[in-house]
Amino acid sequence: MHFKSVFGYATDDSPLCHSQDGVLSFGDFKRALAGACDVLRERLPRDAGRPSVALYCDDSYEFCTLLFAALACDAQVVIPANNKRSTVQSLQQDVDLWLGEWDADGVVTLGEVPAADSELPQSFSGAIQLFTSGSSGEPQRVGKTLMQLLREIAAQQRHWGPLADGATVLATVSHQHIYGLLFKVLWPLANGCAFVGKTYVDVAALLRDAKKFAPAIWVASPAQLSRRIESWPWEGAASLRAIFSSGGPLAAEDAKQIEALSGLAPIEIYGSTETGGIAWRRQAEGSLWHPLDGVEVDCSGEGLLRVNSPWLDRPFAGQDRVQLEARGFRLLGRADRIVKIEEKRISLSQIETLLCRSDWIAAARVLTLKRGRECVAAMVVLSEMGRRELAQRGKSALVRALRGYLAPDLEGVALPRLWRFMREIPTNQQGKSPRELLMQVFDATPSAMLPRVESREAELNRARMVITVPAELICLPGHFASAPVVPGVVQIDWAMHYGRELLGIGGRFASMEVIKFKQLMVPGERVELELEFNPEKNKLKFRFRCAGEESREYSSGQLCFDHG
Repeated sequence: MHFKSVFGYATDDSPLCHSQDGVLSFGDFKRALAGACDVLRERLPRDAGRPSVALYCDDSYEFCTLLFAALACDAQVVIPANNKRSTVQSLQQDVDLWLGEWDADGVVTLGEVPAADSELPQSFSGAIQLFTSGSSGEPQRVGKTLMQLLREIAAQQRHWGPLADGATVLATVSHQHIYGLLFKVLWPLANGCAFVGKTYVDVAALLRDAKKFAPAIWVASPAQLSRRIESWPWEGAASLRAIFSSGGPLAAEDAKQIEALSGLAPIEIYGSTETGGIAWRRQAEGSLWHPLDGVEVDCSGEGLLRVNSPWLDRPFAGQDRVQLEARGFRLLGRADRIVKIEEKRISLSQIETLLCRSDWIAAARVLTLKRGRECVAAMVVLSEMGRRELAQRGKSALVRALRGYLAPDLEGVALPRLWRFMREIPTNQQGKSPRELLMQVFDATPSAMLPRVESREAELNRARMVITVPAELICLPGHFASAPVVPGVVQIDWAMHYGRELLGIGGRFASMEVIKFKQLMVPGERVELELEFNPEKNKLKFRFRCAGEESREYSSGQLCFDHG
């Protein structure tokens, strides 16, 4: 790819990136790129064929500068999803140089590269390796060329060009994934637009900055849009021209609510690391997916998706089941999510589809777990109607009702045995839900460690229950043999367990605050547990007190959870 065919900036003064240090122009970028090329030519091996570099940067400006420098030096650029120790260990056998932010020897960072007035590269001949999300197994490497990526950008530009013209791109997704790489970095570079260098964690901050950088585009994922909070400064959305979403289908309720809050119907992009973009839709206009310009979509005799496009080397046969229609197609779930339980073939996608047809359910994910024997576990996000049913019926009755709802369509072994009612489906930074992440939700407190529940009631963000401490509780032996008590760590575990179960709290436990233990809790006592959840801060307040005695408090505190 020739230099002038990659970048669309009219002059060297054109703004390219809004960084913490101010506005960086196209001229600034060219000088940084020239300096990075000088350093890489000195550091890369010259006699071992095409060198391999691993690239990870949180900042998009540093990322794109090092990316194009490496491509100009004919390197193979490996772009993993993270820079964790396990990633370093998996890559170190075939990486010649580390670029960006790594805990490794000889790392090249942009901060160490002097800007230069050297001759700019005239072409970018290197190769790119991205990684699949690992949703159905270990992440796999996928080879790409810059030409392929820019061909897709050209197609996206034909669809959304007027939205991007003169806009600033703000993102809550990382450029280390193909969607973020395309929409946050390559699209504005090709279109001659500016982007914000950081990846936003706080959506409220993004909405405030949208005013400052107006007109703006928000590049998001379904997970982030589903975590919307009405108190965010949605007036900032008036400065947005578009909200893009990719990484998985956006739930219909989420699409509707985002449009109500922002005034914009999200534009969803369907694709994968292997295929790049395939199709788009706006659910305000219907649920059909429409192929991108230049993409040919077909299905096999088994109803599986087949794709051909200008940014693929060859036609791609996928595992998504589709239903073709005159104006597009519908997604029907994954064919490769078939499992065997007691010699029965079970489609996990079918179970999820059936669950999501219920008026009580907004989203669902199912997986298999070993609990003595193999069984199906369901993770469910309730709709507003479903939350009312949970508050009125309680968890056990609601689970029985849902199993009854599924029973006419499923084998008995396919009916979920384990259930978790969640505020949201856990996702990683890329908006995906790998099996390993979902399994953590079911690593719950064993029933032998839990008290007997006499009553419970829950409403939005609040719950109250009365429990009895059984004498046979397995955590009691070893704690004051002559006078056994419930350890403080067990009380904290109970608060967390019932907070997740009754209030649907997601995220990983992060820390504790203002923990106080005032009275000993002993077997046989009736205890009242009060829970109050703050979704904006992702913090759970708890209080254990003697049932019927307001003044006799056992413990209290606050548990903090990550936002995802």
